[in-house]
Amino acid sequence: MEKITKIKQLTLKIFLLIAANDLLDTAAQLLMKKGVHHLFGPASPEMLLFWIGLAIYLSNFFLWMYILSKVDLSVALPMASSSYILIPIAAIFFLHEFVSPLRWLGLVLIMLGIYFVSRSKPSRGEP
Repeated sequence: MEKITKIKQLTLKIFLLIAANDLLDTAAQLLMKKGVHHLFGPASPEMLLFWIGLAIYLSNFFLWMYILSKVDLSVALPMASSSYILIPIAAIFFLHEFVSPLRWLGLVLIMLGIYFVSRSKPSRGEP
C-alpha cells in the first residue's frame, strides 16, 4: 500500500514568519550575550538586556511551533538557517566581534546550502 503524505507548502505568510523568527532570534541572542556578563556580577541596568533577550527567545519558541504547524520541518529549518548568517553580522556591528575569513567562507557555504535546499522539490511518499 502506497503511503501518501500531504506536503505543506511554503506560503508568503509563512516565509515572512520564518524571516521574523530569524530576526527575533538574532535580537534575542545579541541581548542575552550583552547582558550575560552582568548576570553573574553585581546588579546593573545592562543585566536587564539578558532578561529581555530571554523573553524574546521564549516567545520565539511559540512562533516557531506555529510555523511548524503550517509547513514541513524539512522546508522550515533550512529557511530558518539564515540566523546563522545574521548573528555573526550583527555581532560585528553591535558587539564589535571579529569574524575570521574562514568563518566568512563557512557563512557563504551556509548561504549556498540554503539556496540549494530552497530550490529543491519536496519528495512525496516514502524515501
